[in-house]
Amino acid sequence: MTRPAGFPDSDQASHWIDDLVWHRQTYKQSKYRWWDNEPILVASEFTGGRHSFTTIGELRELETYRLALSEYALTCQRAMGVALKQARTGLRLQGWNHLSRLLDLEVQECAESAYLATWADPYDDREISNRQVQRIEKMCAGFLFASPLLLAWELRQLWALYQAAENVLEDTLVDLLVELSERCRPGDLARAVGLVGEHGLQDRIERQRTQRGAVGDPRRCEHQVFRPIPPIADISAG
Repeated sequence: MTRPAGFPDSDQASHWIDDLVWHRQTYKQSKYRWWDNEPILVASEFTGGRHSFTTIGELRELETYRLALSEYALTCQRAMGVALKQARTGLRLQGWNHLSRLLDLEVQECAESAYLATWADPYDDREISNRQVQRIEKMCAGFLFASPLLLAWELRQLWALYQAAENVLEDTLVDLLVELSERCRPGDLARAVGLVGEHGLQDRIERQRTQRGAVGDPRRCEHQVFRPIPPIADISAG
């Protein structure tokens, strides 16, 4: 295989990258697959099966559920960050440009994930592992050509699922905020979701509406998305 400019000339680099491309082709992108209804099911696990929220007290509870889900998603991201760091070291790379292209991530996502993994509590495995992460790690350990690069790719899919589930709860929460704003004081709503002032409340609503829209917006439909497998020889240095 022709090595892209900037990649180290090593057998390990060739094998790991070839194996990732083969893996994505063989499994039609990833072994870990999730379907469009799964983010809602995951979100329901954190709400105890509740789907209806109508009062300011339930708004407060909903924010608690969202925070718990956010922390779970963060653990998945940290686990991916550990694999990303191991892959970058094994491939003898300096930055994140190559890995971001190989794994269909943004450079900032790679850097942030590695940073979060670096500063995780070394005495608390819960910060970089959970039941779902362990499931992915066990699956990847069984691959014939296991590597940190393949593990990072599969954990990337897990992280995307929990991000999608968190989006579901954030959509629900903001919808309830808008509904309650017709009969509740802004300051009470802000305190219910842990915000100091009314400006923060409005910013949160506007951010969700800009990114996800109101009920019925197609951007709220979550999908596991794959971009085409990149031609490895076309990945430029940077």
